[in-house]
Amino acid sequence: MFKKILVPIDVDYPKTAAAVYNKVAEYAKLIDAELRLVSVMPGFGMPIVASYIPKKVQQEAMDRFKESVEQFIEANCDKSVSYRIRTGKAWEEIVRAADKWDADLIVVYHNHRRSLNESFSVSCSHRVADHANCSVLRLRNVLS
Repeated sequence: MFKKILVPIDVDYPKTAAAVYNKVAEYAKLIDAELRLVSVMPGFGMPIVASYIPKKVQQEAMDRFKESVEQFIEANCDKSVSYRIRTGKAWEEIVRAADKWDADLIVVYHNHRRSLNESFSVSCSHRVADHANCSVLRLRNVLS
């Protein structure tokens, strides 16, 4: 069955991320699977945009992001869980992280009650499901 499960988390939504983690951790324990969290910090886009943002500011942003992820893990996760932080487009980096780690399953949260703005774009979970080279489980309603 599944032995390596990748769980993307968004620390900007800690209640949702914790609920997703808890459901996946419970399942992983039953099947003796290894979990890895991945969190993606938005990149600075095109090189021309990044050239206007000093490297020091970029590094400070990454340090703060890493600290947020570590605080989330300390507060909500089993201490043995591994994690990776990536930078870029969320769906692309999630798929890359899964490929690099040879994950058998990616568990993503899908909020089907998106705002009007998001209704005009394809969701991250949808793109992950379309592009992943492994199975993808889309969770819904984890807070209810």
